[in-house]
Amino acid sequence: MDLAQAIQSVAIYPESHPRVQALLSRLSDRIERATAALGTLHVGIIGDHFVVDQFPFLEMNPSLVKLLRDLRDKGMEKISFREGLTPGELKRFVYFIATGREDAAGRKWECISYGVIQTIGKAEALPDGSGDMLPRSHLLFGAADVLKTILSALAWGGGGKPLSEGRDIVQSIMRGLREDAFLIHRLLRLTSHDDYTLTHCLNVCAIVVAEATGMGVPEERLQEIGLAALLHDIGKEKVPAGILQKPGKIDAEEFARMAEHPALGANILRKIDLGSDLPVIVCFEHHFRYDRSGYPRVSYGGALHPVSMMTQIADVYDALRTNRPYRKGMEMDTALSIMEKGRGTEFDPALYDNFLNILFAAQADAGT
Repeated sequence: MDLAQAIQSVAIYPESHPRVQALLSRLSDRIERATAALGTLHVGIIGDHFVVDQFPFLEMNPSLVKLLRDLRDKGMEKISFREGLTPGELKRFVYFIATGREDAAGRKWECISYGVIQTIGKAEALPDGSGDMLPRSHLLFGAADVLKTILSALAWGGGGKPLSEGRDIVQSIMRGLREDAFLIHRLLRLTSHDDYTLTHCLNVCAIVVAEATGMGVPEERLQEIGLAALLHDIGKEKVPAGILQKPGKIDAEEFARMAEHPALGANILRKIDLGSDLPVIVCFEHHFRYDRSGYPRVSYGGALHPVSMMTQIADVYDALRTNRPYRKGMEMDTALSIMEKGRGTEFDPALYDNFLNILFAAQADAGT
């Protein structure tokens, strides 16, 4: 990554050294081309990786690992470069990262901004009055943009690289569940997002992976399960945006269009080599209820897949807890009181009880 090389060079060589000049010039040229095309180039951190624009940068050599650590130490979890960035301002920024010293003349950044990631929301004080703050998660910054690319590419005939990026998100969430005791707690507290469907898919994926982990599912099956949960709503790519984003209650005709999304999604996924039939099954079944009501309204024999029912539980919980244009998200106790009435009819009772165990364990780990 040119930024890492430029920072290393200015830390080692004098400003007049040819290597410094060459690397700064190359970095400036690349950012200029990117911002001319995009308007703003975003660089962020997901777990142990950078995200450049919408895509994870997975080849992490030692210089990138050091840069990631140094940026986090400086509170730079995301950096944005805007069109119009001059070579002079970029050079000042590279020296600022390398030395940690602001510009001596006190000049402000015109086309560069940086800061901590706010995707998960502000850190909140623990309720015991200790004043300790919940640490922010670095896992999901940029993930919604990556997921947007994945869902769109798959829905309109793609595969390959977008699918591998989907698996990378699942792996990041799995790693977070193992390494970050507060991750599920923070995910469950998410209340709003600019693009509800994308965040919803990520939340459902994380919850289902946690459910499966709590049931003792082998590690090698978790990625398959997580990918199926991540893609459960891919059929909404074929539903008109006016219905998905309607600020009020949808009418009967609009609901009928919305209710097509499980079948639409399954049809998309069955044409792609996913290495497993599970994503197709979960996509089609995730709005069936335990008593076999729900939709699509088809004659469908046989038992529902357990992962479909786990996804259904996570789907309903996250939908109730999240702010929507037509209503505010519910408190956890209110959402669970509503869901409890569906235990044994809407929800498989054993899987619902497992979900509660995971939820309350996450709350306990988070100190709430």
